[in-house]
Amino acid sequence: MRLYIAPCGLGLGHISRCDAIAREFSSEGVDVLFSSYLDALDYLKRSGFTYFSAIPLSFRTREDGTIDPKMTMSQNGVTVGLWGFIRQLIGEVRQISAFEPDVVISDTRISTLVAAFILRKPRILILNQYSVQMPKDDTKHRLADRPMLFAAKIIWRYISAMLELAWGISDLIIVPDLKAPYTISRYNLAIPPGIRRKVRLVGPLTPSRLNIPNGIQHAGTVRPLVFACVSGPATDRRYLVNKLTDILKEFPGDYELILSCGDPNGSFGEKRIGNLMVHEWMTEQSYRKTFERADVIVSRAGHETIMKAISEGKPLVLIPPPNHTEQANNAKRAEELGVAVVLDQSRLDSKELGGAISTSLENMRENARRLSGTLGSENGIRAVVEAVSQLVAAK
Repeated sequence: MRLYIAPCGLGLGHISRCDAIAREFSSEGVDVLFSSYLDALDYLKRSGFTYFSAIPLSFRTREDGTIDPKMTMSQNGVTVGLWGFIRQLIGEVRQISAFEPDVVISDTRISTLVAAFILRKPRILILNQYSVQMPKDDTKHRLADRPMLFAAKIIWRYISAMLELAWGISDLIIVPDLKAPYTISRYNLAIPPGIRRKVRLVGPLTPSRLNIPNGIQHAGTVRPLVFACVSGPATDRRYLVNKLTDILKEFPGDYELILSCGDPNGSFGEKRIGNLMVHEWMTEQSYRKTFERADVIVSRAGHETIMKAISEGKPLVLIPPPNHTEQANNAKRAEELGVAVVLDQSRLDSKELGGAISTSLENMRENARRLSGTLGSENGIRAVVEAVSQLVAAK
């Protein structure tokens, strides 16, 4: 059997869950080909999988990781953005035609879905945001910029409506999330009634747990392990890494502190900065062991990281990027479920972070364990394997 997997290339959340799926299939002798771009492509270069480099599509961001609608509109524009999408679509059609997969899996990639639809290939969509909302922008803009921003809002609504229609051409929609009433992406899943029959909530797409004990032993005491794992687009990632490094290196020795910079082009190994151990890039096994040994996770509010923390029963401190609507909604829901403290990036300092870590450790560990228990014996990866098998059998 042949499987074509195309994750969105912005950040590492999409590629990491697709990597887990691909490894499951590869262990069963399935031939897998990836298609992606940007951060995911850098990840794939180290993964050992065969991959195709797709035409990149992205938003423009400011230095602090904030999505900038004005810059996106002025530098990408409607024509440039549309032409980029068409080029990506042509590339997907060519690659799928040449590879002849039995099933196509798109993780939040419209071009791949459309290409598979044109070529009449069975197609599975993985996503955790059905309705793509325009980033909130509270910046006061000059009067001369307002017409462009108004046009950007109109275009965004049009594109969002087209995206919602395009998602519907999939044969099956996999949402790697908890079933109601615990769904993390609840506020991002405004799915039309006619599409809901295609949707399956399967739980997190993460490998099985290693059940490593929490904390590190020191002279008869256990220091809580704070694992700060940063991901996301390069600009966003770099800003938070620098901010957390400055704060955590001065933290007291009461904690074991590890920072993963999430840079797919970074070097292996660790270096000490004050009280902090820093990893530019961690092997999959090292990352998993550290995550599973952690007492609290500090991160952005990406869906994949939150779901991994829930599957491991870990409380969180979440720092969503400014005006990132999807991550703000994820963080809000995790906070409502009592498993996360949410911090405003603009107010992030040693006092704020220290207080959030203490609150998370003292008040949210039991909630995190209980929420993890709601997963039962569900296995999201096996659910995807079964869905692929059903589509192949129905051909």
